[in-house]
Amino acid sequence: MRYVVLGAGGSIGNAVARSAAARGHTVRAVARHPELIPDLPAGVERYRADLLDAAATSAACAGADVIVHAVNVPYSGWTELVPRIAANARSAAERTGAILGFPGNVYPYGIPQTNPVLESHPFAATTVKGQLRAEIERDYMAAHAAGKIRLVLPRYPDFYGPNVLNPLLAPIFDGAISGKGCRWPIDADLPHEFIFIDDAAAAMIRLIETPAAHGIPVHVPGPGTMVAREFVRQAYAEGGHPERLSSFGRGAWRVAGTFNAEIRGAYEMAYLFETPVVLGGSRYDSLVGESRPTTPYPEGIRRTIAWFRSPSRGSGTTTRH
Repeated sequence: MRYVVLGAGGSIGNAVARSAAARGHTVRAVARHPELIPDLPAGVERYRADLLDAAATSAACAGADVIVHAVNVPYSGWTELVPRIAANARSAAERTGAILGFPGNVYPYGIPQTNPVLESHPFAATTVKGQLRAEIERDYMAAHAAGKIRLVLPRYPDFYGPNVLNPLLAPIFDGAISGKGCRWPIDADLPHEFIFIDDAAAAMIRLIETPAAHGIPVHVPGPGTMVAREFVRQAYAEGGHPERLSSFGRGAWRVAGTFNAEIRGAYEMAYLFETPVVLGGSRYDSLVGESRPTTPYPEGIRRTIAWFRSPSRGSGTTTRH
């Protein structure tokens, strides 16, 4: 199959491009700066496109059997940019007849009403970003129901692993290698759920290959929850240093947000560090007929530290997608 990965410089897009190529698929990796995409196997096509442009998005997706919309943008641009890119990806899928893979997250659920959270949990987000994600998912689901697209919609917890360079997790692994400190929001002694990025990509591809999984949301949890402080401790131990972790509360977060648009944009998600969302994953196992990929935390952390020590991290930015 011919995969076109939109946002292939970002974490999940990069992982899907690598995983699809490893499974023998033809892959076009699309980004604003394709020359900066790390770790792509030989034979993967690097393709430059402005995905805010509908015509450019359509051209990038020409001939696709699968389109994966993995584009991310800074929080400060979500309201303006996220709906436009989502609409362009949907239009490209309609024109080509390709399967549209859209990696989801826990934002639409808002504060969890059950534990674990199942796919039937209502969309109860009160945040701008949660409501935006819910609106896009509803639009995609309606297009699938109308026969306009074929949708694959996994929902994930927080990613970690190679090329995950978000401002929450990258400082943990950089600090683990350098010995410098890192920070965690609100309460580092609460459990949190993470998924190794290569597991997330492998699950996406298996769901694409499973017609029964098309058109419905499917949770893809990690190997379980881990207290954030223990996650940091294991990362620092793998990096050869004692843990150096501090927490910051809502007050400090608000103050920092007055000087930084990205921090200000992230503040509305603070509830995720007070009331963690834990996903139930039985639907995936039932649909696919096998257990979801779950790299144990020690192995995933080891592989992440190895990547952060590699030349790929040295060329990394947070704007490749």
